[in-house]
Amino acid sequence: MANQNIPVLVAETNDVRPLARLLRGIGLKHNAVMEISESGLAVTVEEVRTLCAIAWIPTGLFSSFTFNPPSTPATFELSLDALLQCLNIFGNAGSSSAGSASSAPSRNKRRWAGEGEVGVDEENEEYTVSRKGKEKRTGMRMEWGGPGYDLSVLLSDDARGPTTTCELRTLEPEELMNAQFDQDDMVLYLIMKSEWFRDALFDLPPSCTRITLLATPPRQAHPPKEPTATISSEGRHNHRADVGQFKILAEGDFGVTELDYPNDKEVMDKFDCAEQVKFSYNSTHFALLHRALHQSVKICLQIERSGFLCIQVMMPLTENVEIGGHSGILEFKMHALEELD
Repeated sequence: MANQNIPVLVAETNDVRPLARLLRGIGLKHNAVMEISESGLAVTVEEVRTLCAIAWIPTGLFSSFTFNPPSTPATFELSLDALLQCLNIFGNAGSSSAGSASSAPSRNKRRWAGEGEVGVDEENEEYTVSRKGKEKRTGMRMEWGGPGYDLSVLLSDDARGPTTTCELRTLEPEELMNAQFDQDDMVLYLIMKSEWFRDALFDLPPSCTRITLLATPPRQAHPPKEPTATISSEGRHNHRADVGQFKILAEGDFGVTELDYPNDKEVMDKFDCAEQVKFSYNSTHFALLHRALHQSVKICLQIERSGFLCIQVMMPLTENVEIGGHSGILEFKMHALEELD
């Protein structure tokens, strides 16, 4: 065990909401693996080894962050459900149940980690307000003594309010899949606003089982002119062939839903497509992405030549973030399905 007088981790914040928001975004399982490093925390969950979700929590999200590396990896498994319940013990961390339940696709009816906590609608950010009209916040001090010790979370309701301490049991972490994305084998890289992608997922038919992502690089041959095509529709098709496009396709009980996103500045911040791309993925995994997109600002979508997909979700910048830094990133990785004959 590490020296009890020198904790491996001491992290403090005056407002647990940004931390809770990130953890809720990956709350698809009730247990998670937390890894501590000089750059912050990485909290990972896996869905039957087919979907890997990681919350990258930078040190800048805390008012103070002290890491004393032990002789063994600073990694442990804990109950993500219990941690989220603790963070919202005073009702100031926001709730994941109200807003997500009404907006997520109906096929996703699982109980997420942290659900059942007393709180508010996360999507609208309507947090508790005190009688004096000042927004109430929960402060936190998180401490871990090292392997074999519990994770201690001290929470305070405002500066002069009550405090409580939660001791969360830590376990030896299970081996994770967590396949690494190969940047050198990437065939598609795009950055777009989260709201575009979130609305697309919401519009997909709940009965679909596969979601297909397609992309075409710029400067493609114009498609053949259809006899019934109007001048405006023909112009749109030709424009997308010129600039390149990203497409989401799903087939449900009542037909096919197809959503097109041209490589325009109004839609894409970045679009690098080396060749034509077409891969299909489990629709259930995309349904799990919906919650992570709440309150996010942009997504970065990357696909390897093999179809391995990595989606990074960027959260809004908080105060005092250095240039080039971030206020937390949610990362989802999954393999493509075999193509149907």
